[in-house]
Amino acid sequence: MNYGERLVVELNRYRFARTVRGMLETAPVVLDGSGPIVLSMIQHRDVHAALLACKSLLRFVPARRLVVIADPSMTPADRGLLRRHFPGVEIREAREFQHADLPQGGTWERLAAIAEYVSEAFVIQLDADTVALAPLPEVTAAVATATAFTLGTADHQQAQSCAAAVAEARERMRAEAHIQLLAESRLDQLEGAEALRYVRGCSGFAGYPQGSFDPARLRELSRRLAALLGPRWREWGTEQFTSNLLLASMPGFKVLPHPRYCAPPRQTADTVFLHFIGYVRYASGLYASVCRDVVADLRGPVSARSRA
Repeated sequence: MNYGERLVVELNRYRFARTVRGMLETAPVVLDGSGPIVLSMIQHRDVHAALLACKSLLRFVPARRLVVIADPSMTPADRGLLRRHFPGVEIREAREFQHADLPQGGTWERLAAIAEYVSEAFVIQLDADTVALAPLPEVTAAVATATAFTLGTADHQQAQSCAAAVAEARERMRAEAHIQLLAESRLDQLEGAEALRYVRGCSGFAGYPQGSFDPARLRELSRRLAALLGPRWREWGTEQFTSNLLLASMPGFKVLPHPRYCAPPRQTADTVFLHFIGYVRYASGLYASVCRDVVADLRGPVSARSRA
């Protein structure tokens, strides 16, 4: 990245930081008492963005509960802010979900939390760098029908057999493969792989039906994959791989239609949900622009899901 590109990124970062502060002036969200559990893992630097992500989603997908998995960087002030904007929010510590059979960090704590909460209701995992732009009929239908879903990374994606995933991964392999690609290339060596399916999705926005898996299954799967991959199983990227494997293997699983649900470079007039993944987050002023629209909408007439 040259100097001019860095300057553009920093300017757009500043514009977003200034705009997202408008979320502080929006009304608290009253949880619906029905619908799914929305769960998000949040760190200190993303607290304002998390207000945007959660409030933008809850406009269209009312939730019975909001669960925040607090990264160690979260401060008392951060927690107080979340409690003011989401009365009744449940804040749990990331360390509560660490286990010797699971990697630590790399968002593993949120997957372990989902394994606990999914015994109680449908769980939607929501990243702090996402924005819901419009009604999400595919998501509300998935919740209503207990259908697992995840974000796609390309058009027309579907779950595939582990054998097919292995073949694709091995075609792309290099000497120093990313851990996700390496794990995909060894799926055929996993016990019971013939009964599993896989998709190269994104765990930034995903839905897990009630009772679809549990902590014991997650830990056993992690132990088996650690035996196949050795120390590399502790690397960043294994949580997303595991989420992809679990979700794709669930009956009726669907990939949310892409690019209705996508990262900014693929946005169209029909896009209803954006995931501002790191490398594109501040490449343009879009993040600040959609934030401004959400703030304006939330400052409008108080809805049945909000109160002053």
